[in-house]
Parts: sequence; structure tokens; C-alpha cells
Amino acid sequence: MTSREWMYSGWTRGKAPTNEWIDNTTQFLNRAFYMQEVVKDGTIKCPCAQCRNYFRHKRDTIELHLCKYGYKENYGIWTSHGERPVINDNDPGPSLIDHEGFGESDRMDNMLVDLASAQPPESSEEPAHYAKAFYRMVASADELIHENTTHSCLSVVARLLAMKSQYNMSVAHYDDVLGIIHEFLPPESKLAKDFYRSKKLLEGLGMPYVKIDVCYNNCMLYYKEDEHKEKCDFCGTSRYENGQNKTPRKVLRYLPIKDRLQRLYAHEDIARLLQSHSRSRSGNMVHPCDGEAWQQFDEDFQDFAQDPRNVRLALATDGFTPYSLGAAPYSCWPVFITPLNFPPGVCMRPEYTFLTLVIPGPEHTRKKLSVLMQPLVDELLKLWEGVETWDASRKQNFTMRAIFL
Repeated sequence: MTSREWMYSGWTRGKAPTNEWIDNTTQFLNRAFYMQEVVKDGTIKCPCAQCRNYFRHKRDTIELHLCKYGYKENYGIWTSHGERPVINDNDPGPSLIDHEGFGESDRMDNMLVDLASAQPPESSEEPAHYAKAFYRMVASADELIHENTTHSCLSVVARLLAMKSQYNMSVAHYDDVLGIIHEFLPPESKLAKDFYRSKKLLEGLGMPYVKIDVCYNNCMLYYKEDEHKEKCDFCGTSRYENGQNKTPRKVLRYLPIKDRLQRLYAHEDIARLLQSHSRSRSGNMVHPCDGEAWQQFDEDFQDFAQDPRNVRLALATDGFTPYSLGAAPYSCWPVFITPLNFPPGVCMRPEYTFLTLVIPGPEHTRKKLSVLMQPLVDELLKLWEGVETWDASRKQNFTMRAIFL
């Protein structure tokens, strides 16, 4: 048993914790309350499964919460209580421990809620303008639903929207669920009352998507200088369906990656993890940074390699059929981007794999995939030049650059 497995093996919902769990929890709290950089006004962040390090409490409240709710999942490294991530090349990283009360639906929104917990750091240097706007949004949206709970409006809405996506709930279904929830809440509750208000709450995260019309045969995008054309330059196919309304025949959906990379650096712990790849050089191939391509790139572009905060990205795509086998043949192609900067135990986790393009069907894109990748290529060219980004771990702005490795 590893040194931190007691956090989950010694606690079961509705039962008394083991003596080992009680002793180790007491030692953990003694250590945390001894560290001046962790304690603020006699409180520390509560690591229970309800507060999830988002809220501060005094010791007696934290003891009660831990006995009642247990520790938050995947907290083997106590980053909110004075520990720094330790990168061990021979260790695949903290295991994804599943214990009673947590499933896939609980983890779907982890990254969103973690980003929402980011707080504006105390520093003599001002965060970038986008970061200040983001922190202001978080401060207003992270209000508690009501005074007798530890749940914030943002965390609850994030979980509900994740559930809507997972179970393909209609807007009417979502609104009905919220209506039932409000029946159990006090009148002064600040929780969003419908789907429209829920979406408005999350818009401040600044992670939009762009719709770009495409030639039906994938010959070209109606994009940039071709934005106002109505016929394809190559095959002559009309951009729009027949009829008075200009309804495009095919639409490409693009989700920009710059904002999402900047949001990662706005969270102190995630920003620190993004720089840990520079410390994981070993004789074994345990991370992409140990590979020949990574090291050759470092030699060729030493100015990029000097700052470990610059981001290396991997790309993947695969087609799938969204409809049943009995329907007309149709396939679409999602394109995913994932940062490779994370250490081995975190790299390639689903929460850090970002959907960036949804290429519509009905047929295989074949050789024209490069045409449809144009918005992503254009953004990667801008990221190669660099964008101002706030690093919450170092309390400073820097020029973040990114490349597709």
C-alpha cells in the first residue's frame, strides 16, 4: 500500500473511519496548520469531497467534513497544503482512485470547476487583461447558492451542464430538472433558473466556438478573404441550400485553443504542472520529452526550449458514425489537441484533451483534410509568435508560444 492510499481505503461513506485513517488525518492537519504559507486567518483549504479545496475553514470544521465526506478524489499530492508536485520518471503518476460516491459524471467537469476555483494572486505585477476579466467573472459566479451550503453557483451549473451533455438532455428537460431543484432551495437561492441563464454564467470563461461555412465537397472554406463568396472556386457548388433563407449546406465548427491554454496557466497548480516536463529527463522513454523529435526540436529552436512554459501540442483525429446503423451512411471527424507539457501521470488525461474541430460528413474527408485544418493552422502560426499569458504559479505575465510536435 502506497503512503497515501489510506486516504481512500480507510474511509467509507456512512461508516466510521479506520484508526489508521484518523491518525494520518490528524498528522496531515497538524502539518497543514503548522505551515504559515498555507494558513490564512486561522483557516486552510478544506480537502473534503464537498469543498474540494475551494473553501477555507477552521480545523474543527475540516475534521467534521473529512469524517462526513472523505477526501476529494485524486489528492495524493497535497498541492493546496504546501506540497509541490514531485515528478518521478518511473512513476506513471497518481492513480485515478474510484471510491464510493464518485463516477465518470462527477469527473467530467473537474477541469472546469478547478479553473473556476482560480483566484487572482497577490503580486506587484498586474495580470493580463483577459486574466483580470476571467478572475472577475469567477469572483461573481463563484458565490454560494445560499448561505447554508458550500456549493457555488458555478460548480453546480458546471455539473448540471456536464450531465446534460452526457445524457443528451433536451433544453426543456434541463429546465424541468432545475425547476425541481429550486423547489428544495430557499427563496433567496442564487442558482440559475434555466438553461439560458446557465449558459450566460459560463460565457465569461471566454471559450467560444466559431462556425465556418464549407464547400459541400470540402474543396474550400468560406473563410477570411473568401468569407462572402457564394459558390466554390473549384467545383462550382452552391454554398447555400435552395430557398430564400441562406442556409449553408455544410458547416465546420472550430473551437480556438489559445483561450483554453491561457486558462490552464490561470490556475496555479495546473500552471506548475505544465512546466514539470523540463524535469523529467531520464534514460527511459516515459514521456514525449525523452523522444528524439522533442530533443531535436530543442536543439533547433533553443529560444523556444529555454522557457519550459512554452507548449508542445499533439493532434489526433478519427471518424465515427453518430447515427444508428439503419440510418443513411454519415461520418464526422472530431480533431483533438492535447498539451504534452504535463508530467507522465497527467499527460493525455481526458480532461486535458481539447476538442478543436468538428469536421462534418457525410463522407470521409480523405485528401482534403488539410483544407479543413486551415483555422487551426492559422492559430498555431499566431501561437508560434507568442501571446501574452498570465502565469499564476510565478505571479507574472509571459509570452506563451506553442507548436504542434
